Amino acid sequence: MNLKRPLFLWNLMIRDSINHGLFSHTLQLYASMFHTGLHGNSFTFPLVFKACSNLTSIDFAIQLHSHVFRNGFHADLFVQTALIDMYSSCSRLGSSRKVFDEMPMRSLVSWNSIISAYSRAFRVNEAFLLLKEVWVLGLQPSSSTFVSILSGCCHPDNHSLFHCLSIHGCAIKLGLTNCEIPLANSLLNAYIHFGQMDRARFIFNNIEEKSLISWTTIIGGYFRVGNVDEAFSLFNQMRQTSLSLDSVLFVILVSGCAQEGNIILASSVHSLVLKAGSDDEEPINHLLVTMYANCGDLVSARKTFHMANDRSISLWTSMIGGYTHLGYPEEAFNLFRKLLSTATKPTGATLAIILSAYADLQSLSMGKEIEEYILMNGLGSDTRVQTSLIHMFCRCGAIKKARELFERVTNKDLVVWSSMINGYATHGMGEEALSLFHNMQSSGIKPDSVVYKSILTACSHSGLVADGMKYFHSMQKDFGIQPTSEHYACLVDLLGRAGQLNLAVRIIQEMPVEEQALAWGPLLSACRTYCNIELGELAAKKLLDLNPESASNCVLVANLYTSVGKWEKAATTRRLIKEEQLIKERGWSHIEINGCFHVFFAGDRSHPQSIGIYNKLEELNVKLREAGYGAQIEMVTHDLEKEEKEAALKVHSERLAVAFGLIATKAGTTLRIIKNLRTCGDCHSALKIISKVTNRLLIVRDGQRFHHFESGSCSCKDYW
Repeated sequence: MNLKRPLFLWNLMIRDSINHGLFSHTLQLYASMFHTGLHGNSFTFPLVFKACSNLTSIDFAIQLHSHVFRNGFHADLFVQTALIDMYSSCSRLGSSRKVFDEMPMRSLVSWNSIISAYSRAFRVNEAFLLLKEVWVLGLQPSSSTFVSILSGCCHPDNHSLFHCLSIHGCAIKLGLTNCEIPLANSLLNAYIHFGQMDRARFIFNNIEEKSLISWTTIIGGYFRVGNVDEAFSLFNQMRQTSLSLDSVLFVILVSGCAQEGNIILASSVHSLVLKAGSDDEEPINHLLVTMYANCGDLVSARKTFHMANDRSISLWTSMIGGYTHLGYPEEAFNLFRKLLSTATKPTGATLAIILSAYADLQSLSMGKEIEEYILMNGLGSDTRVQTSLIHMFCRCGAIKKARELFERVTNKDLVVWSSMINGYATHGMGEEALSLFHNMQSSGIKPDSVVYKSILTACSHSGLVADGMKYFHSMQKDFGIQPTSEHYACLVDLLGRAGQLNLAVRIIQEMPVEEQALAWGPLLSACRTYCNIELGELAAKKLLDLNPESASNCVLVANLYTSVGKWEKAATTRRLIKEEQLIKERGWSHIEINGCFHVFFAGDRSHPQSIGIYNKLEELNVKLREAGYGAQIEMVTHDLEKEEKEAALKVHSERLAVAFGLIATKAGTTLRIIKNLRTCGDCHSALKIISKVTNRLLIVRDGQRFHHFESGSCSCKDYW
């Protein structure tokens, strides 16, 4: 005897499947039921529509719609309303509207569904027109009506505070704001989105029974605007209630601590996370690593990383990012190597971060290795990865390679353009930077303050004074970008390098006082170059008044005095460094040979091949003299005899690095040297001649920019 399962049992099975989130299984159940010859009813179809909505399965949805027609449910209010929701979830607003327009009868729920459909499509103006129709028909909107519109108001394409205020007014009129928790929470979230924390707090304070979502939303809002104290004050108030802490709140707290960088708060939050047993949950564990890294506590970050039972790619990325952020690129590189030995695959975000570490190391060989890995694993089209590759090759001195990669990017966003423009700026290629800037604007990309800083830097390093002044005014007039202290410093540097010292001083004096600190340094450097002791002493006084504990400022002042032979004043300034126990950055240069970094200091004899290096250096000195080189002893900042000054110049760190590169590589190999401080004028002259007599391309990155020495000349054209 063949007994068919009755419809009500199928409906119960379908409902149970939906309740357990088994949406694909729900569709399979419906298909099985349909093949037995049974047809759904007004209870079946809305449930199956819900499964289609969650799976965004438009093909199955259209099939179901045909079944609705065939079985005579096209006029059923409940079924038709569910159809509107389903098409909306599948991004078929037109189909939702067609169903709505053909409904013979509509309830408030039907109106809510179509209003929600328009809000979901971020067409808030049309949603408001429908809301007006609801009022005209004499229907009273419910809190659900307003909640759906509020979600659309917060979308970047709408960003309408006016609409948010209108909804708030309607909700107050209907008495819904204090008793309808979902609506109050939506208003709370909307006001936070628009930065209206006073209004958000008013809503929060008037909620009669605050839910966990209410507390989480307002606490997150205060973190968002940087008011960490108020966020934690509210958190402590919340802990006095009977509400339990959940992972969403922990994510907000941990993210807030990461933003603040307060190790005491971070440790307190971590202890709560451990107490709740949420430390091994995603995304909490990787956020904890980021939090500790932002607090500068790599020991705790490492502990958290190693304690994790299941290391997701997000966790690996956070730890690698922590090393990179805190200036440990080699550790980041080693951890990345370990990641590659596991079954976990790096994402575009991971590669972007490790490329940043390689950029900090300025290792071209490592950069080429990672590029090969990226291409082999099909990640070369990821925009973040492409941008990071461009930045890395620019930082490693391979500007042509960076441009090749730039040209291969199909959809260039602002960050891609900015990376390439900044690359040209640091290489002193001002004309190329400006040309690219014009191309960017022609492509419809609007510049930001970061791009303008690169443009001003490019103009400064290339002596393009008129262009620099033009762009400085243009960014304010044409794009409403207010100059920061960095923009002002670039402008002063531009004028100072060009010898326009009086104009540079006038610019500083016209700047807001809080923006002046960074600008006096470039002016002081320019005063030394042009031997203007009067303005130099003014700049020196301002620098020391603003930041007397800066060793680099004291060095700048001492160098000014030595440049004009005021040895006693220079000695007094240097004594200040010793007496105040200020830490002066020691000059160094490094060169990479076969993947190994070799670091040199001035007069350094610690290298294993020191004898060969100094023999090569002496050989170079003979060739330099033959080529007409004369030591610029005024570059020596200590009161020594002439012969002692000449000897001191010969063993500067970049010359030792070049000498080692010459004995450690084949003839014709390009040498890439990184120096942490600005190259002195004497070494600059010497390196030009060395490039000619050795027939080598020398790419030197000093503390300010790149120099490409080739055939006796430098890419900076002696303007740096």
